[in-house]
Amino acid sequence: MGALFNIIRKEVKEMVRDPRLLLGMIIVPVLIFPLMGTAMSATVESVEQSASNINIALINNDIGNGSARLIDVFLDKGVTIHDRSEYAPEELFDEPDPEYSVIVVIPPDFSYNIENDSSVVVKFYTIMETYSISEEIPSSVLRNYLREYIQVIVDERLTEAFPDQEPWMVENPVLLSNEAVIHGEIVENVSPGRISEQMMLQSMMIPMVMMMLLIMAAQLAATSVAIEKEEKTLETLLTMPVSRNSILFGKVGGVVAVSIFAVIAYMAGLSYYISSMASMSDDAGLNLAEIGLAPSTTGIILLLVTLFLSLIAALSVAVLLGALTEDVRSAQALMGVLYVPIFIPAIALMLVDISQLPSAIQGVIYAIPFSYPVLAAKAMYTGLYTPIFFGIIYQVIFTAVMILLAGKLFSTEKILTLKINLKNSKGKGGPFPLLNALQGMKKKK
Repeated sequence: MGALFNIIRKEVKEMVRDPRLLLGMIIVPVLIFPLMGTAMSATVESVEQSASNINIALINNDIGNGSARLIDVFLDKGVTIHDRSEYAPEELFDEPDPEYSVIVVIPPDFSYNIENDSSVVVKFYTIMETYSISEEIPSSVLRNYLREYIQVIVDERLTEAFPDQEPWMVENPVLLSNEAVIHGEIVENVSPGRISEQMMLQSMMIPMVMMMLLIMAAQLAATSVAIEKEEKTLETLLTMPVSRNSILFGKVGGVVAVSIFAVIAYMAGLSYYISSMASMSDDAGLNLAEIGLAPSTTGIILLLVTLFLSLIAALSVAVLLGALTEDVRSAQALMGVLYVPIFIPAIALMLVDISQLPSAIQGVIYAIPFSYPVLAAKAMYTGLYTPIFFGIIYQVIFTAVMILLAGKLFSTEKILTLKINLKNSKGKGGPFPLLNALQGMKKKK
């Protein structure tokens, strides 16, 4: 155990001393997500400010009561009106430094058409210079105000046509009550769509964190072995009075230790970003725990077990791949093979439930050991633990085989001689790197 601890300490020190590791895995996740959340918040605040301070140029060609009521609606909403009724719209398009961003034109027959149950066109001219979303916000808000005015007119017409009924009853002869049922209980005043959106927000965060953890940890493990081979320090390490298994588990343990700090940094930054985005939505006040969707203790334990087994399996495969390369660049290129089975199930299961997929695709996902943390993350809420239990057994078998292969490789001198050549005969990468790699396996003479 003393030798194993020394190897782990050596690996951790080497990784922490690397500024690229500190910057890429810890500092960047801690800073980038809060900065993104702050930027999004600032953007939303800017949009809200644009929506609350609306200046319009009004060309009112009508003198009736209908246009006066529309103008009153705008004033009640806080819209600043600049009267330009003596101008044609085209004369205002090129006005230097205008105080307004939208030109509203009310036609001469506006009141007449309103009073005679006809329709009329009100024109909005939005002056665009930067072509950003914020330029469209004032006209969008004005459209909403106009819809409110239109609804008042419609209600008045319905009242005249159907004096014995409320206008909303005439407009909505059929009403829908869409309620969700959670664990046999009706959830009051919460639509299924709102719950699904909130659950998607929750279920996206866990797979993203797990993907990043597995990828970063595997990259570290492969790079660690490749550096030892490239700098010719692996030979020295293997001659030390330390068992080969201690070296293997020491490298894996060192990566696990560093990955813990990395995933904490990543989760902290991502949590801030997710909370910033959630606070901007209408569903920010929806508490899933209050409606019976709190993660269970059993689900959390299963998630941690599957994540740990996936991590060990990924590290074992990464150590094998790193041991088969001759330098760091080759190891990083070969790691792309491992990224595919990590990304595919995580992305697929973020969007749909596995039961909705064809049987063949379900079989592929179940065969990938890195799928089970994502499945366990969903099982925390659904309570469907049976596939997770079988998955843990499969993960144990898969991980044991990978550790056995890695241990067998480290116990022989092949760890020094066996390598995958990612270059063609001329020393340059060919058009088919993976094919060249498989063809280029050789023993160092």
